[in-house]
Amino acid sequence: MSGTTVRRALRNRFETIRQAEVERLNKKLRGLTEAERQSAEAIIADIVAAIASVPERTLGENTPPAALQALVHLFDLRSEGFGSLGQH
Repeated sequence: MSGTTVRRALRNRFETIRQAEVERLNKKLRGLTEAERQSAEAIIADIVAAIASVPERTLGENTPPAALQALVHLFDLRSEGFGSLGQH
């Protein structure tokens, strides 16, 4: 398991959550024009990227394994198809 792998897994996890929440809010977004919807989705994506960038900036090849394992556990990265993250 490497910092790069966990960084990618985190980004994918946050993107999965973003997509699920946009889908969940679909009924509320129906009243928007296509341009307004695209704008709202872009804003949501920017917020998710900003949140994800905080841990991403600190993850590198020299990140202690215990810290990586904590992130895998904290963000349940195994449920996102990254089952092997905690195995190395």
